[in-house]
Amino acid sequence: MSANPPALRIRSEAAAGGHVLTLSGELDLASAGVLDTAIAELCTDGAELITLEMGELEFMDSTGLRSVLVGQELCEVNGCELMIGALSPQVRRLFEVSGVGEKLTFRTDLAKDG
Repeated sequence: MSANPPALRIRSEAAAGGHVLTLSGELDLASAGVLDTAIAELCTDGAELITLEMGELEFMDSTGLRSVLVGQELCEVNGCELMIGALSPQVRRLFEVSGVGEKLTFRTDLAKDG
């Protein structure tokens, strides 16, 4: 058996007004450190806004939730804003059930979507 690499893929793009991290695959115990590192690097490099696009995530567990919350705290400490963009149905449901969604900032154009 060969070990599989973390199933999380992150595409990072500079965008007007900040950076966009598009997440796909799985955000869980095995891969959360990859997101932690990506957010930390952008924050310490002086990013003013980081948007997490999560519409392509197939799975996220409680470790993924923690990673998003820690990323938000890190951004606040560094004078950066962490915003949540698109959500897959599974991730949206996890945010709703856990109550974590109330602690995060969502893109305003998504607030009207379900």
